[in-house]
Amino acid sequence: MPVNCVPGTPASEAPTPTSSLDPYIVWQNQHKQPLFNAGGIWWRGYKDILVPAAGKPLPTPIPSSEAKAVLAESHTYLLRYFTRTSGTPTEFWHVLCNDYNFEKLPGKMRTKIRRAYKDCAIRRIQAAWLVENGYPCYLAAFSRYKGGRPESKETFQKRHSDAINGPFEYWGAFIGETLVGFAKCIVGKDYATMVVFKFDPRYAVSRPAYALLDTVLQTYVTNAGMPVNNGYRALAHDTNMQDFVLQFGFRRVYTDLRVIYRPPLHSIISMLYPFSSVISRLPTSRPIEYLKTLLKQEQIQRSCLREIPEAGPRPEILIPEKERPKQGKNPATNFVS
Repeated sequence: MPVNCVPGTPASEAPTPTSSLDPYIVWQNQHKQPLFNAGGIWWRGYKDILVPAAGKPLPTPIPSSEAKAVLAESHTYLLRYFTRTSGTPTEFWHVLCNDYNFEKLPGKMRTKIRRAYKDCAIRRIQAAWLVENGYPCYLAAFSRYKGGRPESKETFQKRHSDAINGPFEYWGAFIGETLVGFAKCIVGKDYATMVVFKFDPRYAVSRPAYALLDTVLQTYVTNAGMPVNNGYRALAHDTNMQDFVLQFGFRRVYTDLRVIYRPPLHSIISMLYPFSSVISRLPTSRPIEYLKTLLKQEQIQRSCLREIPEAGPRPEILIPEKERPKQGKNPATNFVS
């Protein structure tokens, strides 16, 4: 399928996302966010890279020729995706809960959740309300992160203003009338994905995150029968969020990782990768942290290429001969399509 961009390409030349697609893709199109079609998949820009535009993780194979074409068309630096899930652990994963039963949780977890509800009230909130009242809680949440940087109040307000009437549902945790935590979920036809989960660490003793997550899981998994996703392995900074949700019955869905670069970045990564250990010890700055993330991502991809050589087309990266998988071994038989 030819590469097409929405917006920017005449309607006669580009397929347009319709109501039969993931509501999140349709919403992005309605809000004029650039979408690109390649390999029969819609892609979106995210921090100068392309990722699948769907609201839930899906295996996304793409021919190398179309990947190169969409990178050139979008003027992004790399395309990141996975091609299949794995029956054995890998260095990349997304996190999913498709079975939640409060009574089956360990006794200590049930006690913590019950105590949380004594101090906290969980309520559905509207995006418009969060726009006016949510920034102090959002800002306080970043004191927990080692490498994260909060967005400005203006950016925060625009982001959630754009979500009004979109395929999103918001939940707030309150102590009295004070917002101490909130969650934002994409809600599709057969899934929910938590894209925001923040809480003010000053109120951690009341465990608002426990009550908030229990409500989200009771609503979507237990009552609606929809799996809840919580994103991919974090590479840029450590939030400990995924370790937290694993206590509630989430599980890691192991996958491969595929990264295809535009030629200039391809050459830079290939040149700097042998010096990854040195770069990891450099003083922190925004460019250095970005480079560390790119190299970590490359390390994970190379790990997948060594261990699961048949898990999709091999990206054009320079892998030393000693790192390549030996012929005759086929760990890819562990993979489940």
